[in-house]
Amino acid sequence: MVSPLNDLVGRWVASVGIDPKLVPASLMLETQFGHAPGPSRPGADPQQIKAWEHRHGYRLPDGLRAWLLLSNGFYLDGPLIHPLSAIGPMVPFARVPDLVVQPESWFELGNPNVETVCIDLAYRWPGPGGDFPIFTSGDDQTHSPPRMIATSFNSWFFEVLKRGGREYWFDPGFTPLGDPWVEHRRHAPIPPLPDRLRPLAAHVLPLMRPGADDRSIADSLGISRGDVEVLFRHLQHGSANFAGP
Repeated sequence: MVSPLNDLVGRWVASVGIDPKLVPASLMLETQFGHAPGPSRPGADPQQIKAWEHRHGYRLPDGLRAWLLLSNGFYLDGPLIHPLSAIGPMVPFARVPDLVVQPESWFELGNPNVETVCIDLAYRWPGPGGDFPIFTSGDDQTHSPPRMIATSFNSWFFEVLKRGGREYWFDPGFTPLGDPWVEHRRHAPIPPLPDRLRPLAAHVLPLMRPGADDRSIADSLGISRGDVEVLFRHLQHGSANFAGP
């Protein structure tokens, strides 16, 4: 008899086009995940997924959407994949050089321990099999920087399944794919800057730093705090004069 988890994995693999021959044997999945108190959950409602995408302004990758429809999350000791309601803007745990305002496209995907697993929905990783990349949040207390760990949700989740849910990106010898902010600036488009704010960019640039008082900046320039954030996002991404905080 096929277990519920094996059934879900088989259906997910079929939906995203992974070669079934690469899937861990049923017995292996049962052995690796049998201790977990229900790693899977009932699927999410398709309308809830559409509502999430409309609210946040980003489309989820096909592989993640397919899994959420089958199982709204994936759990071991903690959620390797959050339920849809908990997939939201990334909570920063590590200081990122040259970053003042977090990209709107960075979302927390799961929270298996101190470091969260995140996804950048602003761009697709170039090259064969590339999709929206997966990265870790990093953690200042453990001196662990944010790291790119997979080129797509599919490759990351399939590896998680093969490794029995282990956070393989912490294994000795694992080679990260780069820095998520560096790669974001390299591949994602620069956030647009409205014409009405362009004359203010030179005034805002020297004020950009972590903890900058956006209210004071807004009051001094006669603009809203939202306008200051728009300026920050544009300048930190594309200005050759911004050397970082």
